[in-house]
Amino acid sequence: MEFTPIPVSDQKYLNYIFIGILVDKKPVTAMFDTRGNTLIPESLAKELDITYIDKEAIDKERGFRRAKLSSMTLGALKLLDVPVVICKDQVIKLKDDQFGNKFPADIILGWNIISQLVFRGDLRKGQFEVQSSDIKRQTRKGKDNTPVFKLIFNKKTYKAAIDTSRPLTIISENIAKTMRVENEDVKQTIDLLGIEEDEVLYESKFTFTIDENQVHLPTSQVEKALNDKDIQIVFGADLLRNTSWALYNPMGYIRVRN
Repeated sequence: MEFTPIPVSDQKYLNYIFIGILVDKKPVTAMFDTRGNTLIPESLAKELDITYIDKEAIDKERGFRRAKLSSMTLGALKLLDVPVVICKDQVIKLKDDQFGNKFPADIILGWNIISQLVFRGDLRKGQFEVQSSDIKRQTRKGKDNTPVFKLIFNKKTYKAAIDTSRPLTIISENIAKTMRVENEDVKQTIDLLGIEEDEVLYESKFTFTIDENQVHLPTSQVEKALNDKDIQIVFGADLLRNTSWALYNPMGYIRVRN
């Protein structure tokens, strides 16, 4: 199994992850988003070799049209006939974050592509790689639209997901009811995302176990809406920012270490 490095952008916006890839032959900055579809704005799509599946927008407000991109290159891995969704430019134009940073992504690299590949990295060292050989067809069962796996917290097994379109990890009140610490930086991020104050609490370090490895995250957010849900832990981009990790997406397996 061989891996090829992908450049990590040094541009900052919340806690999101941005990488350098090629769409067609054009270099772009992509947000690594483990939820939803791969999105390309209309203005960029006009410059690319794209074949449209939909003659007209299937969502007129957002301008969604399904299409095939001739090629996409991640490191040394070249993908052909890549399924994408073309959207209006404003769909991926987010407002400035609390530090005044502008959203730097040209496109969104979504789960429909990420789910087919194996990634590994340690963003603390600027490392981000994708498997470039012996790529297998997707074998994971079900139709999850984000990575789903199991972990252990307080000697109990829970189902968890990873959604890197969230800057921060969220956990149910049932899991975190003994943890309650105010964190002003976290609060500012939640305010920016427009989450109601009475729906969240702001948490301290979250410790859990995956494959007998104990992992620590510096902070987490409690969300009451997760109480009694099948998935009560949703990791954000902070998980990949604070650990060494590997996402074996076709097999539905994840490895994480501090």
